This record gives sequence, C-alpha cells and structure tokens, in this order.
Amino acid sequence: MHSQLRSLLLLGMGLSMAMATAAHADFYVSSDGQAVAKGTRFDPFQSLEAAREAVRLLKRTSGLPAGGATVWVKGEFDRTASFELGADDGGEPGKPVEYRAWGDQPVRLSGGRLIPASAFTPAPADRLPEEAVGHVLVADLTTLGITDTGSFPQVFRGYAAVSELFCNDERQSLASWPNEGWTTVAKIIKAGSNPRNGDKTREPGVIEYEGDRPSRWLQAKDLRLHGYWCFDWYDEALPVGSIDPATHQITLAAPHFYSIKQGNPPPRRWRAINLLEELDTPGEYYLDRETNQLYFWPSVDLAKARIVLSTLQTPIVRVTDASHLILRGFTLENCVRTALIVDGGEDVQIQACLVRNVGENAIDVDGGKGHRVEACDIHDTGAKGLTMNGGDRKQLVPAGHVAENNHIWRFSRRQQTYAGGLNLGGVGNIARHNLLHDAPHTAIFISGNDHIVEYNVVHHVCLETDDCGAFYKGRNPSSRGNQIRWNFWHHIGSPRGHGNNAVYFDDGDGGDTVFGNVFFRCGEPAKGTMGAVFSHGGHDLKVDNNIFVECKRAIGASPWSNGRWRDSLKGKTYQDRLLKEVDITQPPYTTHYPELVGYMDYTDAPRRSEAERNVVVMCGQFYCGNFDAADNLVANDDPGFVALDQGDFTLRKDSSVYQLVPGFEPVPFREMGLAKSALRPHPVQEKWDYEPAKQLPHITLHEPQPPRAPAPRGERTVVKAAACPITCSPKENLAKGVWPVPPVAIVQDSAGYATKPASQVHVMVAEGVLRLVIENEVPDGSDLKNEKWGGDAVEIALLRVTPAQGEKIVVLRGYPTGKFEVGTAADADANPVWRKDSKVTYAAEAASSTRWVCAWSIPLADLGYAPADKRFAFNVSVRKAASNLWQMLWGTGGHSYDAAKAAVLELP
Repeated sequence: MHSQLRSLLLLGMGLSMAMATAAHADFYVSSDGQAVAKGTRFDPFQSLEAAREAVRLLKRTSGLPAGGATVWVKGEFDRTASFELGADDGGEPGKPVEYRAWGDQPVRLSGGRLIPASAFTPAPADRLPEEAVGHVLVADLTTLGITDTGSFPQVFRGYAAVSELFCNDERQSLASWPNEGWTTVAKIIKAGSNPRNGDKTREPGVIEYEGDRPSRWLQAKDLRLHGYWCFDWYDEALPVGSIDPATHQITLAAPHFYSIKQGNPPPRRWRAINLLEELDTPGEYYLDRETNQLYFWPSVDLAKARIVLSTLQTPIVRVTDASHLILRGFTLENCVRTALIVDGGEDVQIQACLVRNVGENAIDVDGGKGHRVEACDIHDTGAKGLTMNGGDRKQLVPAGHVAENNHIWRFSRRQQTYAGGLNLGGVGNIARHNLLHDAPHTAIFISGNDHIVEYNVVHHVCLETDDCGAFYKGRNPSSRGNQIRWNFWHHIGSPRGHGNNAVYFDDGDGGDTVFGNVFFRCGEPAKGTMGAVFSHGGHDLKVDNNIFVECKRAIGASPWSNGRWRDSLKGKTYQDRLLKEVDITQPPYTTHYPELVGYMDYTDAPRRSEAERNVVVMCGQFYCGNFDAADNLVANDDPGFVALDQGDFTLRKDSSVYQLVPGFEPVPFREMGLAKSALRPHPVQEKWDYEPAKQLPHITLHEPQPPRAPAPRGERTVVKAAACPITCSPKENLAKGVWPVPPVAIVQDSAGYATKPASQVHVMVAEGVLRLVIENEVPDGSDLKNEKWGGDAVEIALLRVTPAQGEKIVVLRGYPTGKFEVGTAADADANPVWRKDSKVTYAAEAASSTRWVCAWSIPLADLGYAPADKRFAFNVSVRKAASNLWQMLWGTGGHSYDAAKAAVLELP
C-alpha cells in the first residue's frame, strides 16, 4: 500500500498538470511493472488498483480531459480478490474511463493458481483403478498455500462453488463414471419424497443398477450421483447414503426435487461423480478435501503444461454503480463463480473480451441502463454465459442493454439445464448478431417485456435434454411484447421421447412475435404436439413471415383447457405474477397491451394465435393446435433459395414465394450471425457440410382443426315450456321413454360456438311443476359412473328475469348415476350452497356407453317461486368430460350458471 502511495505521489507531481489540459489521459499497467511507478508507458504500474487510484486522483484534481482516460494493461494477473470499480471510477458522458488490453499477447485476469509441475509426485496405488496406477500424480495443495477449494452442498444442480482444474486452458474432467455420457436406472425401488410439492419428510429415493461397477465405490468419500431423476429438463446431484452390492441397490441420502420417477419417457439417466476410484483416464482429476491433495492423470507433458486450479470465490471484476466505463480486450478465466458482474450504473461497455473456463457464469449485468456487451467470446462456462437484466417492469421503463456480436459456445458444462448462453430479463433489452452453439439445453432465455432478439444464429443445442427449446420463455403472460425476428435456428434438439423445440413459449405464455426467422432441422415432436415453434397453453402469439425447412412440424401447440385457464388465473402463481409483481389490469399494461383489458376476467372465449405468410418447405406437418393460419405456403421442394444445399436460405428475387404468398417480406438471411466490425475484424464462419435438405414423411398425428364457426348470437333463445299433464315420477318417465313435446337443441359452448355431438332438452310444465328430460350423446369411453362436477353431468340454472334485490341463482346438478344436488349461488362467481332437503326428484339411466338420459321433476314453489312467476333466465348445461366439452343451451361467456346471460324460459 505504501508503494502505491509513493507511486501516486510521483504521478501527481509529474503528470497531473499535463493531464488537466490534455485531450486524453493515458495510464499504463504491466504485471512486470515496478511496485513504485509513474504509470507511464515506460514506467507502468504493477497493479490494476494503482491505476484505479491514479484515475481517481485525476478526477479529484484536474478532472477528466475531453477524451476521457484510458488505462492500458498488459501481462498476466492472478487475482486473489475481485478488482472492484465503483461509482467513483467511471467517466462522464463523452468522457469515458477505459481499461484496455495493451500489447500483442493475451492479457489474463485469472481467478486461479498456477500449479508447478514440480509440485506433483507419483500417487500411491491405494484406491486407484488398476489401469491408473503409475499414471496418476498427486500434489499437496497445503504446501502451495491453497487451503480452500470449496465443498459440495448436499444437493446441487451440476454447478457447485468448488475448485476445478484446467490444463493448457482446457477444463479437465472430475473423475466420474461413466467417463462419457450416462448410465440408466435399471429400476426405481422407491421414489422418495417430493419437495417440489411441499413434501418435507426428506425421504430419499432408492434405485437399482445393472452390473457391478458401484462395488468399487464402497469406500468413496463424498460420492455424488448426478442425473435426470424425473424429468429430462432438470438435472440434480444427490449424495449417496449406501450401496448394497448384493441387491444392486443405491439408497440416496437426500430426495430429488421432484422425487425419482418416470417423468419423461426414456429411462432415467445418472452418473457417479467425484470418485478417486474412477480416476481411470487421462484428463481426469480428483480433489481429496480431507487431505487437501490434488490427484491428476495428465494427458500432456507436465513440464510444458500450464496447470491452473480455480480458487477465487468472488468475481474477477465487479463493477458497481459505475457509469461511462469501458473494459476492452481482456481474458477472464479460472474463477470458481461468475467472472464479471456489472451492477447498476449506466453505459458500462464490455468489449472484445474472452471469458472462459469459469465455474458459474461468464458475465452478469444486473440493473442500471444502457450497458453493452459487444464482440466478446464466451465459452466453457459451468452454468450461464451472458445475462442482462434491467428495466422497470411495473412501469414498463426499458433499460436499453445490448448484447451484440458475441460468440457464446460450450456453456452449461456443469449445470446442464436452465443455464442459457444468453439471458435477457426486465424491459427493453436487445440481443443481436450473436452466435450460440453446442450446449445440452436452452441457448436463449428471456423474461419480461419488449425485448428484441434479432439477427442471431443458434445451432446444436438442446442436445442432451428434452421438453425444452433453444429459445425459452414461459409461465408469465404479463411478460409480452417481445420480438424474436430475423434469426437462424438449425440442428436443434434430439429425439429423446417427449419432444423439444427451437422456440418454446411455455405454461400459458403469449403476446410475443416470431417474425422473419429461418428454421432448418429444428424440433422433435415425438408423439406430441411440439414443433420448431411451440406454444404450451398460451395464445396471442404471432408466428409470421418465417421460413421452415425440413422440420418435422413447423408450428405446434398444446392449448390449455378452459378449466385449466380458470384455475390458473385464480391460482397463486398467476395472481402473484399478473397482479402483484405487476398489475396487468391497470396502465401502463392496459394501454401498452390493449389485449390485456379484461384478461383476468375469466371467460370461455377462444384463445387463439396466428400463423400467417410462413413458407414451409419439406416439413412433415405445417401446424397443429390453436393457430389461425392464413396465406401460408407449404411446399415439397425448393421454392427458390439461392443455394439450399450450401446452407444459403436467401430467397432469390424470382422465387415463387413472392407470387404465392401475398405480402411476404424478404428475410435478411445473410445478415444473421456475427458481423465484421472494428471489435470483431474476423467473425467466425460456420462450415456448412450437412446433408442436403429432403422431404420428410408426413405427420398425421394432431392434424390441425379449423376454427369453429360461431353460432348466431342475436337475441337470446326463448324456450316456451309446453303444458303437459305428466304426473309420473322421473324414474317412471324414463321407463316409458315418451316425452310428448319437441326438444330444444343444446349445442353451444360457453362462447356460443357450435359443438358436437349435440344434447337436447324437452321442457314441460304442469300444475307448478317444471319437468325436464335431457338426452345426451357422449364419446365412447365416457365415465357414466361419475358423481362429481367436472365429469359427465348436467346442470340447470334458474333466476327470475327481473330478480328481487339479493335474489340467488337456483342451481340443480344431476349425474349419470342418479345422484343430484339442489342449491343456490349468490352470483355467477360464487360456489353453490347445496340444500339438505328438497322436493325435487330426479332419475338417470345410461342407455348405452355413448348415451345417457335424465329426467327432472322440479316443484317451482319449492325453489321459492310464486305461481305468478312466468319468465326466468334459464340455462341447461351438459358436461362431456371425455372430449373436454361444456355444452350450454346458451353460451354465457363464463360460468354455466350465470343465468342472467343465458336463455329465457317462458311458462304458459
């Protein structure tokens, strides 16, 4: 510290006056510099901290000159603490402070410790596999001054804050079995508890394995099994409790988050990690945390190798509340956690940096506004690549962060799911001209509003997982207004059993636009409804003007039922996200997104998305689900690409697309991906050596259904009850099978759309008793022994056309078994309160597996009505559960017993 102060005094005496009037201020740092230095090119500082203090001194004395200040840095810096830049370390508008790499060699900021070759000696044979004896070396870390290598938490998702080993700038493999890929669970003996559903019993699962390999591990220390224990989109590492070689069973020491079960179709996958007993191949290592020794089987000559153990548990660089600051040209590597964090501030630019071999994420930008990450290379991260969050979601104020021209690959190396290469959150951020590839799960995650994802290329991701997408967004319909446009997606997904997608809107998500993208060999629908673009449950999506080539299904959807939408809107997740985190019922949401007006008022109205002006070439199926398709072209051969077999999907000017698809806009294919610039003078060009495109077999599963034609919605239906002197009981009435009045059809769903098969009701009245007979055609396989609402049943609702103050709706429900209920509801949103006694009688019978009939005898006086009451708001509803159909005499647009919005019953 004293040497830094002396250095600054020298600087202050010799340079501060000149810098006050100079157009630009320059300071120099070299790892070979002197402890006491002036910070000049020929007498550089030795540390980044010394340069930081020099900039602060300049700002306090003469202020920043017109061109700002640059700190030129060269050499290699092994960081034992974060380099911190705060509010005092930034520049001013037009006067940035820049930290910039200097010289022809990489400028390394490392969070690791070099391990000299001399530190290694031959490892004892104890616990080593036979094939490893004589090859594995060991180093005592304590003698090197390394005492903290972290520890595994009990349960973790692939990433844990522990040291890793790197040789010649490549991540080495923690000793494991199998060395590549996964083994599978032979049999699930016990699922264990399910913490995801609130189960706090902490009962671990038990699995059965094949073969005898785990017999080697009986003396292992801190053994973990990393696997996809339930779903192929959620990996987790669990501790081992015991291994029984006699039964071939492993009892885990903690439960899996979802419990161990067959959540997706293929067998459950797992691998054993952190095993000295499996250090059996070059490039593997093991850390014995009890003895603090590092075991390593090198694949190269150690005398010529660069061996680094990551040790820094904090960011290599942390920028907090700084503004107008530039970091350019650095290599950040070998830290245990995230390499670079920008928190708050304005206009921080990360330019042309290489971030690699980090335990967690490469770059996290959180908050602030106008930050930019440009022309960076990011690879071999344990979890995420680049994350940019910012903006005010409550007020829809954009942050304006930009991720541009970055090359991001081999991310998510340890945490294999939900660790995207590029992640946007908040409001109004942009990801453009980035190249992402080679990862087990999703490449781009976004949440929030009004982001733009454009001119990116994404390929060879979702390679080891399932029920996922190269682009993923989900579970929050308030997050909308996002544009995914002019991107190229190719070779996405693998055929694992459930299905995967290129662009995935999950769990009710909607309100976004997919425009002008090119998709080639994307998506795996399996036997379901997934596609290159897929919507699970949501609506209000626009999938327009895209090009799909050789995708099994171009556009897929799995719409939610009305019941699921009703429950979701009332459920805690949507109530929190749509009304508490933000409020979509108020401005700015209702003014910025007019389609949100009334969103929380549940109705059974159709929930649709649009697919217009798309070009679908050599695909197995165009679309399925709740998309309204118009002006699309489906072709079995090349419609006029410049060079389809060479991977140039630009449409020629004379392409037939422009004649056959009115209004189709040219897709700027050649502009997608990395762009040449001063910061990236030599962008990577992908070698196109894939098989030529071919026509795929047609998919007949889940053929799209055309939109339903709406029923006439003029004046509400008026039902005139016929006078009929039937006096027998409903049971006798059914036995006779004669009802001498014509039926009224029951064909509408709640929104008034025509549905099939129809039901019908005969309406009669005699001596103050309303008699109804309802005939129901139902799908084969219907449950006609049901006695709960939601399954097959009928419902009647009555309310005087001019009700008295506080008058309740009469609700009667009958089931195929003969069970029935009579009650009242305070309004259409209230649950009915059932009476314990009533003079209403009811009978039902199943005439066949596809038909059942019921009869009612309803004394109107028993319901509180007088003889003078002749006009009622009236509805008859039929639930047909096998086809998820709610049929009504008159669609209410909501609840079946909202009688005031239903038909009218007139008595003679």
